[in-house]
Amino acid sequence: MNLNFIMKPKKLTLKKLKKEQRENKRKKQEVFIICIIVIIGITFFSGVTVGKAVYNTNIKNNTKIAKPILEVEKDSEIIITEDNKNGEYHFTVKNYNQAREVSQVDLSYYIEILEENLDDSIQYQLYQGDKKLELKENRTEKMIFHGDTEEEQNYILKVTYDASKNTIEDIMQDIQIKVHSEQLKI
Repeated sequence: MNLNFIMKPKKLTLKKLKKEQRENKRKKQEVFIICIIVIIGITFFSGVTVGKAVYNTNIKNNTKIAKPILEVEKDSEIIITEDNKNGEYHFTVKNYNQAREVSQVDLSYYIEILEENLDDSIQYQLYQGDKKLELKENRTEKMIFHGDTEEEQNYILKVTYDASKNTIEDIMQDIQIKVHSEQLKI
């Protein structure tokens, strides 16, 4: 036996359609209002607060800067003439000053000999104690002073005049010594 249920289609009228739309709209509003009430209730009773805070903080910092010290002590100038053909210029490079304050950082330095178009009759060599230093482009290799230990290095610049290489009687030229230093990273 077969049972067939046949349902009659609903009759839709414009009146019924508008009524259903109003009911759906009202149900949506009710659900929205209930959700808002639940959210406000949870927020109110759970102790959650919403706020904005601004803080001002004063920070004071005292720092000391390490004191690099590199001093050069030098003798008086030397004058090379026809009669005085050899000369020695003595100077000392040290990492402390007259008050015995020692450099607090490691320093790297090199010595440069400055001369402009030096005549062939004038020759010079740089010595550290008894050891002759090689000059590349009139500069020494870099040397290091260690911080917090008092150190000094003595240097001699030996200048020689060869009159046989000179065709002019007077030569007026200056040779200058420059010490370049750089603080090494801590």
